[in-house]
Amino acid sequence: MKALTLLGLALAFVLPPAATAQQVQQGTFRPAQYAGGSLPLVPVQAVAGGQVLLELAVTKTGAVADVKTLRTTPPFTAQFVAAARSWRFRPAERLTDSADPSKPPAWLPVESTVLVGGVIRPPSLNTPTLGDSPRDVGSEADDTPFPISVVAPLFPPRALGDGSVLVQVMVDTGGRVSDAKILQPSPAFNEVALMSARSWVFRPARVRGESVATYAYLVFAFRQPVTGASGTPGSPTFPTTPTTPPAPTTPTTPPRP
Repeated sequence: MKALTLLGLALAFVLPPAATAQQVQQGTFRPAQYAGGSLPLVPVQAVAGGQVLLELAVTKTGAVADVKTLRTTPPFTAQFVAAARSWRFRPAERLTDSADPSKPPAWLPVESTVLVGGVIRPPSLNTPTLGDSPRDVGSEADDTPFPISVVAPLFPPRALGDGSVLVQVMVDTGGRVSDAKILQPSPAFNEVALMSARSWVFRPARVRGESVATYAYLVFAFRQPVTGASGTPGSPTFPTTPTTPPAPTTPTTPPRP
């Protein structure tokens, strides 16, 4: 019995702890990462807001080969798709065994998918707006994280004008945002964009049957709320019609007796 105990202690020092399948998978995959590209233009004539979700197919060279729409809100989807086609990425990599047993495994580029989400705030604060509601039109791939809880940002009370912010989020294996970083800023809106991004919850990406951490890219577009003549945000301004003052009256002369 004592000999078995000593043998067990010796093995505990010699052998590393068994790694879970998730840890092994996580250590052999690096997700694609944004390297550049322009943000979508938001139509100034739009009277509503909306959401857009896109799945980008990224090649081994980091180019966008295809864009699949998962959630749409006209008229914003077309602008998001056009912008996403120009994006460039550092390609995903997988740790691959070498054909030569004498050489160590190497990181090799692989094809992958990337999620791009967009939230467009309407030009109002609390009042209802016209326009189409967001609509799901496609299903995501297993290796694409998909948001199951989307939190829209508030319009900062002291902000003026329009702005767009691109945020990179790391979605962990539990679907939570473990890190958020601004890639393209708009100073007046940066803080509310980060607060919103950190609140999103995702179905995590899965590679070869195991959940993996990966990046997603969120675009928050802000439009200046319409203000009323009194300066109250959210109250539409209507042109006033000037009124014509009444014509002066001519005093009447009382009749003579």
